[in-house]
Amino acid sequence: MAATPVARSATKAPTIEADRHTKIFGTAGQLTGDGRLIHIYDFASEKTTTWDTSADGSSAAEGHAGGDESLTRSFVDALHQGRPELIRSGIRESVDSHRVVFAAERARLTGAVVTL
Repeated sequence: MAATPVARSATKAPTIEADRHTKIFGTAGQLTGDGRLIHIYDFASEKTTTWDTSADGSSAAEGHAGGDESLTRSFVDALHQGRPELIRSGIRESVDSHRVVFAAERARLTGAVVTL
């Protein structure tokens, strides 16, 4: 499915709740997420599309929708079996992804573009 642009500008509203919750309000629509479900509301059509990001029904509160357990299991299996190809995410990918998230948060807090 092709992505439809939701906004030319947007505001993210962090919330303090048990799970991770995201609300992004744009000029053409609204995106809300709860760590498992993503709801996209289109202002023009007044329709909501919902995406379930978890194949196993877990939530963000259960270790990144089961991702933490899977990464840990792969790492332990790789060590036990002597098969490094089972490691799904190396240190470089982990560092890079964290740098992106930290830069996004710095940009949100300062309102400035952060170059990596």
